[in-house]
Amino acid sequence: MEEKKIFVGKSLRVFVSYSSEDQLLAKGVKIGLRSFGLDVFLAHDDIPGGAEWEDSIIKNIKQTDVFIQLLTNNFRKSEWTDQETGIAVSNQKMIIPLKIDILPYGFTKRYQAFKLKYEKIKQQGDTIFWCRDSCKEIIELISKNGDLTEQLKDCLINSFVKSSSFKDARDKSELLIKFDNFTQEQLDEIIRGSVDNSQIHNSSGAVKIFIKHLIEKYELIIGEKELIALKKTFNF
Repeated sequence: MEEKKIFVGKSLRVFVSYSSEDQLLAKGVKIGLRSFGLDVFLAHDDIPGGAEWEDSIIKNIKQTDVFIQLLTNNFRKSEWTDQETGIAVSNQKMIIPLKIDILPYGFTKRYQAFKLKYEKIKQQGDTIFWCRDSCKEIIELISKNGDLTEQLKDCLINSFVKSSSFKDARDKSELLIKFDNFTQEQLDEIIRGSVDNSQIHNSSGAVKIFIKHLIEKYELIIGEKELIALKKTFNF
């Protein structure tokens, strides 16, 4: 029996800097970005009990790929956020300021602010913040950073094959179709997910356009067995 290959891919790490007063909104951003396969760090969620808070913050900023500011009125009042921003700037991280109430200032004044759109949703008495559409736009912004292309591509592939709905599959296929130069390993994982996941192969529109694009562009790279399965699944 042929052993099933496991695709791991590269990770892309995001650090969200926010006031403790805005934890719920920060969690909404985390949930939205994680749905696209990114590894998102929130201090209140991800620093273990008993750990040295300041050391953990510095370590995770230095290890991150993208630094996001959650620019609320509370952000500027926090004793931590300006220090976190200074560390990110000095370590030359990709910085994305998300404007909620205020514009970037200080070290990040030269960066263009990205307007975060979100919804408050009541779920069994708890308020959650839904930011997925804005998070998709954040992904598109990160994709323009050539140094992070391969990491982002792997994250999106990992999340695409786990699509939980037709819309989920559509959103991710719309992002993936903009990338070039898929490797054999990446193509194999996309094909496996497209054949195995009904939320992908029963979808239409953007998803079928994406799969057809892959077949046309990479037909000579895709294995014969995989190509037959893909065409059969999508009725091409």
